[in-house]
Formats: sequence, structure tokens, C-alpha cells
Amino acid sequence: MGLFDILGKKKKEDTVPTEFEKKVIESSDVSKDLEEIARTHKIDVRTLDYKILSYKTFYKKVDSPRYRELQEIDREKFFKVENILNPEMEMLQKLKIEVYKKNSSRFPIKIAIGGNKSLTKVVATIKQQNEVSYFDGLEGEILAELDKKKAKLKIMLGCFDEEVRCEIKKLVSSIRVNKKIEEGVSIVLCQAYEMQKQTAGEILYKFREKKKDDGQKVDHSNKGFMHTVKEGDVMIEILQPKEGRIGRDCRGNIITFQQVELSSELPVIHASEDIECKELDNKILYIANRSGFINEPKPNEFEISDELIVNEVSFRTTGSIEAGEDKDIKIDIKGNDSMSDAIGAGVHIETSEVKAEGNVGNGAVVKAKVIEIGGQTHQSAKLYGGDVSVNLHKGFIDGENITIDLLEGGKVVGDVVRIKKASGGEIEAREVYIESVLSNVTVQASHHIELDKVEGTGNKFIIDAKAQRGFKEKVEAIKAGIFDVNSNIEIITKKIKQIKIKIYNEKDTTIKIHDRIKELMASGTKPPSSLVTKMKENQNRIKEHNLLLKELKDARIQNETLTEDLNNLQSSVFDAKVVNNAIWREFNEVIFKIISPPINASHLLRDGEMAHEITLQAAEDGEFILNRKG
Repeated sequence: MGLFDILGKKKKEDTVPTEFEKKVIESSDVSKDLEEIARTHKIDVRTLDYKILSYKTFYKKVDSPRYRELQEIDREKFFKVENILNPEMEMLQKLKIEVYKKNSSRFPIKIAIGGNKSLTKVVATIKQQNEVSYFDGLEGEILAELDKKKAKLKIMLGCFDEEVRCEIKKLVSSIRVNKKIEEGVSIVLCQAYEMQKQTAGEILYKFREKKKDDGQKVDHSNKGFMHTVKEGDVMIEILQPKEGRIGRDCRGNIITFQQVELSSELPVIHASEDIECKELDNKILYIANRSGFINEPKPNEFEISDELIVNEVSFRTTGSIEAGEDKDIKIDIKGNDSMSDAIGAGVHIETSEVKAEGNVGNGAVVKAKVIEIGGQTHQSAKLYGGDVSVNLHKGFIDGENITIDLLEGGKVVGDVVRIKKASGGEIEAREVYIESVLSNVTVQASHHIELDKVEGTGNKFIIDAKAQRGFKEKVEAIKAGIFDVNSNIEIITKKIKQIKIKIYNEKDTTIKIHDRIKELMASGTKPPSSLVTKMKENQNRIKEHNLLLKELKDARIQNETLTEDLNNLQSSVFDAKVVNNAIWREFNEVIFKIISPPINASHLLRDGEMAHEITLQAAEDGEFILNRKG
């Protein structure tokens, strides 16, 4: 036999598992000892099980040479808070367990165990089960199973678990009556002591914290120096200095806290009557009683005002101001230097009202219910509002009622737009009124375009139902409503059909029951309850049928109304007008856009043409013509 044969044979013999039945050991780490037994006997640790025969709890002071066993008589005294939270006290447990080969049967109740991050709370979750057999020793077996799970996690047994036995007793009583676990339960197996952090004491100016964007990231472009609050917002939070406290987890280990230097004195806050001071256990809150700007005339002296008057809004002076349109806060910007912007480049303003005597700079964004701009808007400036008024507009506006003195290449989207003079640019609205049109202006309106004077060429005046704000959303909402109503009509129709069939199939039986009841009552005999019940069922079926018919009628009316709304929305082009109160100039065009079928009806105007009112008409042959009235 060669050397390699001998080595190979030896290796094979080493892998043969030794016989194992059971073994009693003392353990302070059950999982580790089970793995050691499995390794010694060359068996899979998953084939082993164990039961706890007994356990002992030991303790000692840090400077003591040896542990002492905790006697039952001393338990109440030992588990006092001051003793358990003594950092000099050490605890450990030793378990006497019997390890044996696992049998095929499983524990009849599904139990999961978990704890919080600090392991100061350990909870057992017992899930709902439809079938659970009760037997006399069930309570003891559940408690033993819980102790086994705790022991594997090195959770101390018999410590911090006063309520467990009571909760298990309730569970077993329920199982005894119902033969099942009706709903899942959570049982606190161990509730130890969480560590309390030591706080140095600090003052938090909450209103100065950087806002987050929709993606919950800090918006570093918002370098605001002017701050706003809503009514009820916490402006300032003062955290009082607080001593920390050690904790102890469910394994008996001490949890320490980080020592910090306690503040000896915090700044004193002086607040106006618009700011409420609320004192809690360990902190003081300063809460805004109304919405507005926060003024700080002196350090840590605060007041709230609803109007801000400044010379400019820029990153250099105020930063962006985002109060929100829902707050009744006004900004009045007095600066009107033509060489600098009243609203600076890249600045964002969001409030209820903005008035600026000067210009709006490159990339600036203004959102407000009321916007008044006395200067001009840069090509990349954007205004969003309700009532918007601009002197010279080159940027973008989206608003409800918009008034512009001079449109110069900008874009306007609104409900009603009024412009004194337009030179280039795009307008999209429900109604548009322009006093003087120069050249290269595109006007799109869903209902009305009115011009006092057309002085230039290359202009397009377009009637298009889609030009009104929110057209797409309105159409989608109506279509969704029609879909829901039609689905409901289908369901109701199906129900009516099913009830009709039942009524028809039981018609003869119902007549016989009716006649029989009539006979019995005529003879003074009380009809049997079964006949009366059957008759009531039929009456209820007829009543339900009639109610469904009414519901079907209402749904069909609703469907007709929605369909009419959709048609009106799409066919508003036939009620729309283009009005010119003076003569036309050549090379200007009027276009009416039909949605269905998608056709454009257009007319290129001649110089001196006196078409005061232009409308669209559908001809009998399916063609569309433009009526021009002088």
C-alpha cells in the first residue's frame, strides 16, 4: 500500500461520524457549544436540539475577584433600577442543558423572535394559525421554547420579563377555547433599560435650516437671508442641557453614552407677541402665531411682519425668498435702476404678492397670486401667478389675468391676456385683447381674439380649442368620467338582466304563493312564515329591479352630459371670433383649427381688407369656411 493510499484511507476514516445520543453540559454560549459538539461528533449542527434543565445568574462588582450566584431571596433587591444601572455591576448566566439528536416533529406554534438595535427590547411574534391542538402542558412548552430561543441569542433568562408568563397564559386560554390562534400576537420577552444620551444644550434656529427639494435633497442654490414662516411653524428650538444615563441590554451588558461638555449658558431669546414661547420637559419652542417674514433687528430679538420692503432681491442681499403662495405675505421691491435688476439673476421668489418697480433678471423665477413688474423681464425669466402685470415682457408668463404694456418676443400663457403693444412673441390663452400689433406675433386663443390695430406683417391669429389653459387635463378628466360611467352602466345592465331572469323564472311560483296567501287570509288562517318570506323576497327583488332602472337612467343622463361637455370643449372653435377694429395689413393670417377631423381653415389677409369679425362655419358638404363680416 502506497503512502497516498494510506493518507487517503486515513482521511476517509476521519470523516465517519461518531455515535451521538445525548449529552448534558454547562453553557454560557449555547450556539457556540452546539457547534463544538457537532464538530466533535462530525455531525450537522442542524440535527441537534436541546432543552434547558436549569440556569444560574451570577453577578460581581468590577473590582471583585469572583462572581457570586444570585439567590432567589435576593432577586427583588438586586433588580432595583439603581443597582441594575450601576456601571460597576457585571452580570452573566450559566445554563445546564441537555443536547440530543433532533426528532422529526416540529414545535406546533410558529414563533419568531427579534429585538431593537440596542437589544434593550426583545419581542416574540406568534403568527395567526388556524389549527392548534391544546394539551395540558402547552403553557410550559411555549415558555420552554421561548427560553430556548432567548438562550441561543444569549438573552438572559428570568430577567426583565415580568409579564411574559401572564401573556402566555392568556394565549393558551384562547387556544383551549378556540383551537386556533385567531390573530397574531406580540409578546415582550425582555424589556431592559435604554441608554439616555447626554445633551450639551444648544439653540436650533429651525427657520434658517436649508430647505429640501422634492427629492429630499438639500437645495444649496437657496442661499436665503430672508426667512419666512407659516402659522404654527417652530422657529426656534432650545434644547436644555441634560445629563446622560447608562443603559443595560437584555444580555446584561452595560450600554454607555458619549460624554459631552454641558453648556453653562444659552442665549436669551426676545420674541414679539406674534411668537409663542412653549416650555416642555427638556426644551423650549418658539412657535409662529401668524405667517410672515422673520425680522431680527438685534441678535436673538425676533418679530414677524407680513410685508417686506427692499431695494432688490438678489443672492448678494436677500437670497431667494420662498414663502409659498398660500401665505399672505407681500414683497415690495423699490429698486428701479435700469442698470441693475430689482429681482436678481437666478433668484426664486414664491409668496402671495410681489411688486417690483425695476427689472427681473436672467433665470429669475417669481410665483405669486399677484405680480406687478414695473420694468422688463429678461428672456429667461419666468413668472407664474394669478393676476400678472408687466411693463416690458421678454421672458415667460403663465397666469390667469395678464396685462402687458409691451410684449417684445416673450411667451405668454393665460386665461385672459391684455396687451397694449406686441412686437414679436407668442400668446396662448382663452381670450386675447391687443391694442396694437406690430410684426411677427403668434396669437393662439380658444374663444376670442380682439385687435384694435394691426400695424405690421407676419402675424398669425389662430383659434384653437387646445389653446386654453388646462385643456388636456380637462379632456382627460371628462374621458375618465365617461369611462367610469360606461363601466357602471355595464354593471347595472348586467344586474338588471340577472334579476329579470329570476323574476321571469319564478313568475308562476310567485303567482301561486300570492294566491295561496290570499286564500289563507280570506279564511282567517295565518299564512306560514315560509310563504311570507318567499313573497317578501320576490317583492324585494322587484324593488331592487326598479331602483337599478332608476340608477341606469341617471347614469345614462350623466354620460350624455359628460359627452356634451367633451363636444363643447372640442367644438368651442365654432363659437370663437377674431375681431379687428381697424383695417387689415397684408401678409397676416387667420387660422381656425378643427380637432375632429384635424383640419385647418385659414385666410391670408389682403392689405386694406375690412373684415371686422371672422368666424368658422361648417358647410353642408363637410367643408369648413371662414365667414368674414365687414
